[in-house]
Amino acid sequence: MKKRIPPALALWVIAPVFGELFSGSTPLNEFINPIGFLFLAFLYGSGAILIREAVVRWGKGWKSLLLLGFAYGIYEEGLVVRSFFDPAWPDLGSMATYGRVWGVNWVWVEHLTIYHALISIAASITFTEMLYPEHRTDPWLSGRKWYLANWAAFLLMLPIGKLLTPYDAPDGWVALTWLVILALVGLARLLPSAPPSAATNRRDGQVPRPRRFFLTGLFGMFLQFFFLYLGADEGLYPFPVTMLLLLLYDLFVLWLVRRWSDNGTAWDDRHRLALVLGALSFFLLFAPPTIGEQYPIVYFSNPVFLILLYLAYRKVRTRVEREVTLSPSSP
Repeated sequence: MKKRIPPALALWVIAPVFGELFSGSTPLNEFINPIGFLFLAFLYGSGAILIREAVVRWGKGWKSLLLLGFAYGIYEEGLVVRSFFDPAWPDLGSMATYGRVWGVNWVWVEHLTIYHALISIAASITFTEMLYPEHRTDPWLSGRKWYLANWAAFLLMLPIGKLLTPYDAPDGWVALTWLVILALVGLARLLPSAPPSAATNRRDGQVPRPRRFFLTGLFGMFLQFFFLYLGADEGLYPFPVTMLLLLLYDLFVLWLVRRWSDNGTAWDDRHRLALVLGALSFFLLFAPPTIGEQYPIVYFSNPVFLILLYLAYRKVRTRVEREVTLSPSSP
């Protein structure tokens, strides 16, 4: 199947699946609508492809990937759908008032920027690269035609978004949003490429088992939502405290993962995929009790999605274990 489906096309489909379908924002019965899926793929899929191409062609690493993921989240939510500014955006809930100052939904801004960087962009790219390990370091767009086609699809979502969500955000905020996006892209481009790390002598057993990375992704995402809605729904602390808690907590999780993985030199695809699947599993497990009444299909679709992710993990685990066995350094 991988010979028939190029990695760029796989990512073009996987990115909206992770960003919209698995999160519960778009249930399966709406996701498979051809026109709706095409719009989502133009936005998520083409955006993820362009970001990966930039990181690979620039020779950058995970820091640039996250910065471009932040830029993507700001583009989608700040410019395409304008949820950063629209007080009537349907997904806001209590955040329509909690954290809204000067016409901006500040808590929502931070929350969605982080979400899109981690799930819509980083997770979808990481997952797809593990499905195509032989092409992990290669550009996936062959020729100028496909590169321009993805740019056209990605930018086309600006007028389409304006048509579908016609909230008129203040021009000053729109201009500042563009400047922030350009600054993030410029910083991602200027960051030095990470030098190759020295070979590590740590044994595989010294890296935490993949299960720990899975639980970190699962409970890491859970606690992020816990801090968010404890402030927004329960009003236990003012919104700047919520924003600070989210920032500090995410930085702590990032530090923890880097420490366990020896700054990314001591882990392998089993650990990376376990971390991604843990974060995705949070949404798939908690969607039925939270939105099941509104979208009953999640009671049937989400267990299937969990099984498919588990099968993907088994396949990656088998590949990595075979590579370790065949490695010249293996005993």
